[in-house]
Amino acid sequence: MVKYTLKLCQSSPDTACGSGSAVCAVNLTTQTARSVGEITLQKLSGTVLDFNTTVQCPGSQNNVQSSISFQCGKTMGNPEFVTVSQCVHYFEWRSYTACKNEKFKPSKEVPCYAFDSDGRKHDLTPLISLSTGYLVDDGDNLGDFYINICRSLNRPGCPSGSAACLNDSHGTYDMGSPSLQLELLGNDRLQLHYKVNDATPHPDFCKGHAPAVTITFICPSVRHQGSEPRMMAKDNCRYEVEWVTEYACHRDYLESTTCKLTSDQHDVSIDLTPLTQNSRDHPYYAESKEGYVYYLNVCGETLTEECSDKAGFVSVCQVKRSEDVKKIAGRYQNQTLRYSDGDLTLIYPDGSRCSSGFQRMTIINFDCNQTAGNNGLGAPVFAGETDCTYFFDWQTAYACVKEKEDLLCSLADGRKRYDLSPLTRYPEAGTAENWEAVDANAPEKDSRRFYLNICHQVIGRGAATGCPPGAAMCAVDKTGNATSLGRFLSPPQKTGLGNDIKLVYTDGDECRKNVKIKTILTLKCKPSDLESAPVVWRVSSDKCVYELEWYTAAACVLSQTEGVDCKVEDAEAGFSFDLSPLRKADGGYYSISNLKYDYYVNVCGPLTATHCPEKAGSCQVDKSSKSWSLGEANDHLSYYNGVIQLAYRNGSRYNTNEHIPRSSRISFLCDPKAGVGTPEFQVEDSFTYNFRWYTSYACPERPHECLVTDPITLLQYDLSRLSRPSSSRNWEALDMLDPNNRHKYYINVCRPITAVKGCDRHASACQMKYISQQGSLSETVSVSNMGVAKRGPVIVERDHLLLEFTDGSLCMSDDGGNIPSTTRIHLVCSRGGLSSGPKFLKYRNCTADFKWETRSACAIRTTQNNNCSVVDPNTGYEFNLQSLASKTGYKVEANGKVYMVNICEDVPACGVGMSGCELDGEHVVGPVGTEKLLEYSTDDRLKLTYKGILDTPTGTRDTYTINFVCNTDSQPGQLRLEHENFGSTMHTTHEVVFQFSTALVCTPAPVDCQVSDSHGNEYDLSQLTRNADDSPWIAIDTSPQASKRQFYINVCKPLPPVDGCPVGPLGACGNLAGAKVSLGYVQSSPQVAEDGSVTIVYLNGDRCGASGHYSTRLIFQCDDNSGSVVFDRQDGCEYVFLWRTDKACPITKSQGDNCRVQEPRSGHVFDLSSLMGKDYPVQGNKYTYHLSVCSALQRGVCTHKDTGSDRVASCQVAGESQKIAGMASQTLSYVADQLILNYTNGETCHKIYNRSTEVYFSCHPDQNPGVPEFIKETPDCTYMFSWPTALACVPVKTAICSFNDGKGHSYDLSSLAKAKTNWVVDAPTASSSSTQQRFYINVCRSLVQQEGLWKCPSRAAACLKDGDKYEGLGEANGAPSFEGGVTPGGNPCPDESRNKSVVIRFQCDKNKVDSGPILVSSIENCVYTFIWLTVAACPLDSSLHDGCRVANPATGHLFDLNPLSVERGYTIYDPVYPQKMIRLNICGQLPNAGCSTGAGVCIKDKSSAVNAGQTSKKLSYVDQVLELTYEGGDPCPANPTLKHKSVISFICRSAGMRSASTEPVLVDSDANTCTHYFSMHTPLVCEQPVTCSVLNGSALIDLSPLTHTSGYYTATDDELTPGDDDTPDFYINICEPLNPIPGVTCPPGTTVCMAPDKGQPVDIGRTTTGPRINHATNEVSITYNSSTSCSTNRTLNYTSTIVFRCQRGLDLVNVHH
Repeated sequence: MVKYTLKLCQSSPDTACGSGSAVCAVNLTTQTARSVGEITLQKLSGTVLDFNTTVQCPGSQNNVQSSISFQCGKTMGNPEFVTVSQCVHYFEWRSYTACKNEKFKPSKEVPCYAFDSDGRKHDLTPLISLSTGYLVDDGDNLGDFYINICRSLNRPGCPSGSAACLNDSHGTYDMGSPSLQLELLGNDRLQLHYKVNDATPHPDFCKGHAPAVTITFICPSVRHQGSEPRMMAKDNCRYEVEWVTEYACHRDYLESTTCKLTSDQHDVSIDLTPLTQNSRDHPYYAESKEGYVYYLNVCGETLTEECSDKAGFVSVCQVKRSEDVKKIAGRYQNQTLRYSDGDLTLIYPDGSRCSSGFQRMTIINFDCNQTAGNNGLGAPVFAGETDCTYFFDWQTAYACVKEKEDLLCSLADGRKRYDLSPLTRYPEAGTAENWEAVDANAPEKDSRRFYLNICHQVIGRGAATGCPPGAAMCAVDKTGNATSLGRFLSPPQKTGLGNDIKLVYTDGDECRKNVKIKTILTLKCKPSDLESAPVVWRVSSDKCVYELEWYTAAACVLSQTEGVDCKVEDAEAGFSFDLSPLRKADGGYYSISNLKYDYYVNVCGPLTATHCPEKAGSCQVDKSSKSWSLGEANDHLSYYNGVIQLAYRNGSRYNTNEHIPRSSRISFLCDPKAGVGTPEFQVEDSFTYNFRWYTSYACPERPHECLVTDPITLLQYDLSRLSRPSSSRNWEALDMLDPNNRHKYYINVCRPITAVKGCDRHASACQMKYISQQGSLSETVSVSNMGVAKRGPVIVERDHLLLEFTDGSLCMSDDGGNIPSTTRIHLVCSRGGLSSGPKFLKYRNCTADFKWETRSACAIRTTQNNNCSVVDPNTGYEFNLQSLASKTGYKVEANGKVYMVNICEDVPACGVGMSGCELDGEHVVGPVGTEKLLEYSTDDRLKLTYKGILDTPTGTRDTYTINFVCNTDSQPGQLRLEHENFGSTMHTTHEVVFQFSTALVCTPAPVDCQVSDSHGNEYDLSQLTRNADDSPWIAIDTSPQASKRQFYINVCKPLPPVDGCPVGPLGACGNLAGAKVSLGYVQSSPQVAEDGSVTIVYLNGDRCGASGHYSTRLIFQCDDNSGSVVFDRQDGCEYVFLWRTDKACPITKSQGDNCRVQEPRSGHVFDLSSLMGKDYPVQGNKYTYHLSVCSALQRGVCTHKDTGSDRVASCQVAGESQKIAGMASQTLSYVADQLILNYTNGETCHKIYNRSTEVYFSCHPDQNPGVPEFIKETPDCTYMFSWPTALACVPVKTAICSFNDGKGHSYDLSSLAKAKTNWVVDAPTASSSSTQQRFYINVCRSLVQQEGLWKCPSRAAACLKDGDKYEGLGEANGAPSFEGGVTPGGNPCPDESRNKSVVIRFQCDKNKVDSGPILVSSIENCVYTFIWLTVAACPLDSSLHDGCRVANPATGHLFDLNPLSVERGYTIYDPVYPQKMIRLNICGQLPNAGCSTGAGVCIKDKSSAVNAGQTSKKLSYVDQVLELTYEGGDPCPANPTLKHKSVISFICRSAGMRSASTEPVLVDSDANTCTHYFSMHTPLVCEQPVTCSVLNGSALIDLSPLTHTSGYYTATDDELTPGDDDTPDFYINICEPLNPIPGVTCPPGTTVCMAPDKGQPVDIGRTTTGPRINHATNEVSITYNSSTSCSTNRTLNYTSTIVFRCQRGLDLVNVHH
């Protein structure tokens, strides 16, 4: 191999042969050089330049010489070696310098080729653009950045001479021109550098930096379709562009001089020789509009005599019909066949010369078309001519790549870019499975399963094993016969209408003679969803065309996103990345070295390498140990189109006049096999240091399809609704079986869990545990990987699926070995009811089991109706389209036509009874509407079909189909045409398909109303959910606008119907000044803060202002009362509500005997005793199980093995074999929302285990009593059963307890609702004054069940006990009315014409804090009327006071929070972003916080400090809600019209909230409004109505006269410890908090205070449920509870009990300890 170096001018650099050599030949084998042309012996003859030598050629009279033939070209070109003959070295050079004029001469151009170490040529000349250049993909819309390759741009608007140009709204800027020729960085990498002329002024935004551009070209490792140039960095006007293109590969890989490309040399196999014509064929020809005819041949001479000449080899001949013009447009002698970046081109040079001297040239672009005419040969089509270069397009089957199918799986539409590759499945991934399409409407006789892949053939695995090779979509019938439905032979394209993407698979199997099957797949954007399955929506009658739709995030436009905490996500695309595992702890670093410097890098954190400056995230150190910071560390990432970037700025300054700080940028790129990977130093590019880092952590997780098909019944199940995208929270399940050893599980479906600190990024389940820290439990990782989702769900039986995550972290098994952790989720179909999450069952032998009752486990079904509504059979949710009806119909103009169509009504313009038609002027064409059908499939597809009049001769009808699509922004909706077909099936002559986007068809997202916090507490808000037949919650509003608005709210479920509210699954609706608007949709599950506050946010409500949307934020806080929802504030477009309720308190586990157990919150007693005395057989796998409930099995099964007093309750039977699976127990446990019954001590199993049985009872109101269902057998022989039953439901009914009179006044009776006891009223009977009747009453909720002979109905809110008889007097239904509360639904009245009821009339009395109802009348033992004088019936007023004090306007109770103000303030940390520190104070300023003066809240991170609100002492009080608001902080970045604001809510420290912090806690921060929500638990805001009396029979014992209004009582324990001087003193009040005691600083709000001789006084009692009477001793006592931990046992709190004894003749009181 010989390498030639040319020196054409004396000023050029010398060659290896010395200064006098013009052409130097170097033998690369022997490394010897000799001159084959001298610079002084040159001769120019026309366009031929000769260089002679004085060396004689051996065997010849000639001297050794070189001859270069210059030809006119459009670029600078480069010399090409031709041959050596008789010691003459011939070269050819096509260049603009040889042209007759300067038409092609640019302002600037550099050589655009380079040779690699193997002597192979890399030539980017084909990329040189002669006009517009290339648009660089930079991911933002701030401007357009154009480049050319090796040459200045010829683009209008760009500065002359620039090869890189930036256009933005302010102007056009020169960003640089080429200064050096193309540089080879490696065998697969090339680089160009552009810089601006020193005299060129720099743009202002460059801030003194000189613009410069570096373009790196990368040859891909495997064949693939080319990409666009992509911006990688642009700091300080130093632009880094990367272009992955096959043009950067060596030319031998891309080109051939024959008509073939081979897989051995070119990695593809293409053979165009069948296109070559012989003398018997008619020539190929193409015509242009200018009247020219072009005759062509492929790899041969054209078959026409028009252009023949002596030189021959004519492949293209140009002839003008009307004139005698004949030109040769190209010859095949020096042809080039090139395949690069997916483009196949054939180039014919050496045609007739043009006026410029350029020889005409032809370029043919071949495209693959398996169905091309002329038996697949196709024909050329003239595409255009530019400067004597002629372009043709040619579709042919012979251009299809035979051995590669990696065509482009992405596309660009202007600045919009799309990438479908995340949907591609590769066989190299051992667990990869094909996508399976939903086909819910397939007829039984043609039921097939459809498998497909994206941009790749299907994987021959599983049921798709028999699919034909190359098939990208395949149908498999029940017998296993497979049919190819098309191959991937053309890249995706945008559809003609809308923003959808179309992917067409062609060349499938034959469907009829000479016709092959094709598939048309339309992909539609559905943000965050990468798991949903494609849907087969139409198959032509001849089965030649299959049409599919796929709603997926892969069809959404790529966007640039940013993130913090070393995380970034593209929520729309469904990707999330967490680079925190790359961060080295304690200042660690990665190192890179070269000859001059060492570089140290950390990720998202500072490094502490020797000599490196402080705070540096990257650092440069020279060999003398001098160092420079390359930027301060931060954790802000950006992401766009596959590249994650981390930028460090403000490093050490350069020693220049401007003292510019150094900066560095790390670009992270995906390499699935790299693991952590290592950084690579790229280049120092004028002040900016660039690193590249290939790592698996930059790879997006490929989702798993959630669809599974029963191979026998072909029923399909789709779990994609359960998949949580990266922008959402994981599903959570809490293991509360052992309260002292709780565990939480994070779970996701069909994809890994979203990032949880410490959990494996690949895991689909992760186990957490709780450790004690500073007196409270804290969550930490226990098992980082409980299993990876390596396959989809498995069908156990109909409507029962198993999802198994395997190969998790190693775990010690029961036998002492190490086995991988596993998670098994049993999904059971649940139709109707509230959505829920997975429920923990058991963790044993490294395997965690869960049960999940969900509608997603129900087989996909389609329901039909011929009216305008249809009901989801799984949820009961009704889709009623009547509100979409239009008076005139909807008009669509498309395809040059006008269509009219209506929803559920006729279109007047189409004629009577017609719902759609095409209008041709006033003429009606093809009306439809004689038949209509509304269909809903439980995979959320809804369509309306209209059919026209029957055409008798053909038996066909015109058809209009309307597919409804959820769009929360569309009210009422928007119609557009999707496509139309003519004669596409046997039954349709004209089919028109529309898409109707509307919020009406949005289904509520599957949310879990249960949520757990980081302290191991679980919360359940489901009891606050209102069903469709209930009325919604109406918020209390005491603001000045209350008379003009009203808020309707539901929890975890769509609103019940509200007249006038918008359609769709709204979570909240507002009546704002007479207009009802959506305030947000049910889309996300509750979230819990560190303090136990639970937040639900409803987003995407109606439009608010120019660009916003209304939203709702509900903040729930634990309280001892049921409470009501209270409007708190409006922040921009968001309405914030507070709800203090006992339903927001943590769930506690309880246990009971006798087959009964009490639910702690409601007091309801679950009783399963009605199931006793019966055997329940259950079939499970190969065994039959016999169960009994809390009792022994009946005789006959296993009972012959009864042992002593133990009784068999569970038996496993297989034929004659019977095994005891557990002995009876009557202990019933209540954990979360399940009842659990355990039977243990069964027979021995596997020689080491004893068989046992666990039965899990779950609430199903429609199943009474229900039947048990087998779940599984565990490896340790535990048999698990589920039992859906109404007996596990809490029948407590909660009613609305607030009322708005429409005049701006709100009322709230929730403080009268009792959770532990009931209101009791005794009254004489009508027949006898000595006989007592007793009324039990509760307010706004059902009665609390009592022990003993209690027989009141479970749902009754009022009940009468008359002797031993109990009668229900009504249920809690509806809200209070201004006339009084009525509880209908009681037992029948004596006249049996109506039911008994109670009327309670509430009257405002501000002095009646502790009062009860009084019976005033009883009409015919049927209607009982009570009057109730109470402060709770007074209108609510808001109260705002200064001085950090505020009073309850109803009771006058004064709250004083001044003790909470501390000198140094409080310091807290954001639990989501721990590096964010927050300092705040209560009613006081912050000293030295780092924020502006007067800040009450200061939020700091590593790089900034934000004033989140100026301090204030104005407290507000509204209906038990106490708040402090700090406003006027720094401007809000998201909305400059707003400022940062902080809202601090104060909560009474309830006994149920022991884990809550006593310091302020961050609840949430809203980035859109810059509002920060904090809460603080403190006894200073506790003000509960204290009952100070008790009934003794009919006598009332009232202790309120003992209450001190100014003094206090004292007590000592001297009598117990006489002579002990260290005994504490006790200070006491009765029923009210202590008054101030001089010299004794008892905690505020304390009722019983203990003051030790040494130390501070402590609170040992404050809250109470009132006096209690002991009927055995006739003593009255009051017990006070406290949240203060006992000094001798920190697990307990102090309590104080005061016993009152009757003793006549004494003063009011005498207290003893």
